Formats: sequence, structure tokens, C-alpha cells
Amino acid sequence: MGRKSVKENKNVYQQYREREALTREQASERMEVVSADRIERIENERTLPEPDDVIRMAEAYHAPELCNYYCSHECPIGRKYVPAVEVSELPNIILETVASLNAMYPLTNRLIEISRDGVISDDEITDFAVIQNHLEQVSLAVDALNLWVEKTAAENQINVELLRQSREGCS
Repeated sequence: MGRKSVKENKNVYQQYREREALTREQASERMEVVSADRIERIENERTLPEPDDVIRMAEAYHAPELCNYYCSHECPIGRKYVPAVEVSELPNIILETVASLNAMYPLTNRLIEISRDGVISDDEITDFAVIQNHLEQVSLAVDALNLWVEKTAAENQINVELLRQSREGCS
């Protein structure tokens, strides 16, 4: 049986493993191909996790948000292109989504005007930047909703098969 860590500044991977009340050995068993020693080196930041390690930890710890954390904080490409998405409760996500969409709606005609000629002129840049910021908020809200669905599915609190079939029916 593993010892309980008394380390104060635990990294995110250790926090999630401990949240699941798993020893490194138990986590390694769940992940099958990641050794307890490798988990220890990742948690003590003596080695960086590989993307496959993070995917396996996310699955083993029922924490798909670990993948977003890795991409937005540790991956050199992801740090540039992947926004950090916070896990939130569904009502908060929906309110943020609706607020973002409502803020964007009055700007759609201006976006059409700006993009009509395929060029963003100097006199259009300020309006375009405002619109781009609103669109980023919509995108973050959608990402948060998708992460919520993944997390809820990982915790077996949503019928994933029925959701998949329903989404395919909407196409």
C-alpha cells in the first residue's frame, strides 16, 4: 500500500490522482502501460508527461479536463492555440453561452459588412477586433460545454450512446 503524500505544492496530475483516492500503483494498474515510477516522476516534475500519459491519466482519473490543461499549459503548440477551459456547472455554462451569443447577435451585420470584400481595412479593424473578442467568448463557452459533457460522460452521469445517436440525427 502506498504512503499518503505530504508534499505541499502538488502538481495537477497528483491532485487529480489523489482526488480519486488512488495510490500510484493503483493508478498504474488503471492505466495499464504507465508505470508507478513514471507517474511518480511526472508528479514530482522530474519528467514531462507525454500526450499519451495525459490521455491515460484523464481516463483513469475521470478527468478529461487534464487534456485541456496539458494542451493549454504544457504543450508548446497548445499554449499558443488552445485556450484554458475551466470546468463549470451546466447552468453557468449555459448562461455564459447565451450571454456570449446575445452580445454577438447585434454585431453580425457589421461582421458581414466588414467581410464582404474579403479585406479588413484600417477603418474596420477596431470593429473587427471587438467582434473577434465576442466570438472568442462564444468559442470558450462552447468548449466549456463540450468539456462538461466529456466529464459527465466520464463519470457515467449521461447516456453517451443516446447523445451520440441524437447528435448524428441532427446532421
